[in-house]
Amino acid sequence: MLRKIAPYLLFYNVSLKFRLLLYFLFLVILPTSVISVTIYNESIRTIKGNIEATLQKNLVSAERALLNKIEEMEQIAGSIYLNPDMTELLSADRPLEQVGIVNELASLNKLVGSYDLPGDQSREFTLRLYMLDRPEYAQYNFSQYVSPISQVEREDWYYDLPPKQKYSIVALSPGEIPGMTEHSIVLAKRLFGLRNATIPYVGLLTVQADIDEFTTIIAEMKPSVNSVIAIVDDRYRVVAASDAAIANGDIVGIGPPFFAEQQLHLDAGPREAVLNGEEWLASARSIDSLGWTILSLSPVSDLNGKLVAFRQVMYIVLAACMVVAFLIALWLSGNITSPIRKFIKVMAYARSGNFDIQIQYHRKDEFTYLFSQYNQMIRRIKELIDELYVSEVRKKEAELKALQAQINPHFLYNTLDSINWIALRHKVPDISKMVTALSDFFRYSLSKGQDIIPIEDELRQVESYLSIQQIRFKEKLTFTIEVEPEVYGYAAVKLTLQPIVENSLVHGIEKKRGVGHVYIHARRSGEWIEIEIRDNGVGAPAEQLNAMLRGDNGRSYGLSNVNQRIRQVFGDDSGIEFRKSEGEEGVTVIVRFLCRNTGGVTHDEA
Repeated sequence: MLRKIAPYLLFYNVSLKFRLLLYFLFLVILPTSVISVTIYNESIRTIKGNIEATLQKNLVSAERALLNKIEEMEQIAGSIYLNPDMTELLSADRPLEQVGIVNELASLNKLVGSYDLPGDQSREFTLRLYMLDRPEYAQYNFSQYVSPISQVEREDWYYDLPPKQKYSIVALSPGEIPGMTEHSIVLAKRLFGLRNATIPYVGLLTVQADIDEFTTIIAEMKPSVNSVIAIVDDRYRVVAASDAAIANGDIVGIGPPFFAEQQLHLDAGPREAVLNGEEWLASARSIDSLGWTILSLSPVSDLNGKLVAFRQVMYIVLAACMVVAFLIALWLSGNITSPIRKFIKVMAYARSGNFDIQIQYHRKDEFTYLFSQYNQMIRRIKELIDELYVSEVRKKEAELKALQAQINPHFLYNTLDSINWIALRHKVPDISKMVTALSDFFRYSLSKGQDIIPIEDELRQVESYLSIQQIRFKEKLTFTIEVEPEVYGYAAVKLTLQPIVENSLVHGIEKKRGVGHVYIHARRSGEWIEIEIRDNGVGAPAEQLNAMLRGDNGRSYGLSNVNQRIRQVFGDDSGIEFRKSEGEEGVTVIVRFLCRNTGGVTHDEA
């Protein structure tokens, strides 16, 4: 499957140098990208965590500063209230005469107006005392700090004051207190006749702080230049804000509904909000003692300034790493493939027939062994080519000599034919028969120089040999040749039977008294051809004869050579095997080889 789709793969048809370049870049870019993304994400998480922590820290600082300012106002109010002279005046019965009323008003005005704290902290605040059941105070205009309660008792903020609290903090607009021209935060404290139980409530002391005091405090806590911090009361009204536009309600989307939504998610931590198409990070903190909420709004773009700068630095570093990685990968790929390019160049010379060029390589790596073996191979190929050239020259010379030597067989055949006719003319049949058999023997032996001949030619050749020997031995030799029809058409190695028959005659028949007989039987057994040659000579042990075939005793080189020739052509399972004859005399030889067609070689061609 892979082989089928391989040609369609992206890198299948590109150079090795280019693939190595891509592999190196991949190995560098992948971990670098993963590490960079991981570092970036962790940095974002850390920076965002720091931003959120900073926001909460700023809110806590703003709350602490606000409460400190409220505490200063409470200290001023408490100090005035607990002043012995003030306590004496507040616990006294209401004066009925005009002189008493004027004296009381003057004393109260003096106590409130002349009261200072160390460091002149009181100068940051405006104090007013509103006395209960003193309508006469309105007739006199010399008092700057003391007024009748009627001036404020109709205001909403007065009705909302909790009766049992030590003091209340309210945010007031201009006009809600006589003479107040700016938005202010007011501490209102109910006063009682501490020394007269019959006078439970005698007046209201207010410590007024200009809103700018609180605006300055929260403005110093802004996380960024464009951030805004607002203080919202329990009715989601802006008490103070670092930006006047929020305090005046001029920013679309920032109002009581928005403040109410943010307060619902106080416990969830900072959250993003979209205002006028811009993302803001909102964070809030509740001031439980006042019922107020400090709300911080910061543009995400401002807070992410560090992230943007970090991202830019990371991109620059990553790009620099990529450039360096590309240059290193380019150098490495070129360095690795340089020996291969040199190898290809030298191979091109060898392909054109120039085998004298050797690869010069001075490194100590795997290519050293490869080029060394290649140089040896080229030298060996050159030697083989030279040897082949010499062999071809010698072959041509041998063919020329063989062509010249073809005259000798024809001369021999013509001479034997002349002897045959002379023998027939002089009526000598034995000579004619011997000459004819000898002529056939030579013809089958030559076979135009072929080593593989049809089985029938090999059998006729051994038959001619036996006919000649029969004339020699006269009545002492007889022979029988039986051939099964299915044997014809298969091939045999030339001159395999004659040496075996000759060995039987020399070592068996000649040493025998009486008539000797040679029996030859050719048959097919499965995929094998078996030719049995049996004689009734003096015989010899089969083990000794088989050892002779293996050359163990250094004798009978001819039969050993025949056995090797058969094995070379038909395989190691083929060859000659000596067996003990069924009778007491003689030797049986089995020539066994695979069935193989003659391949078009016929008797006529041979």
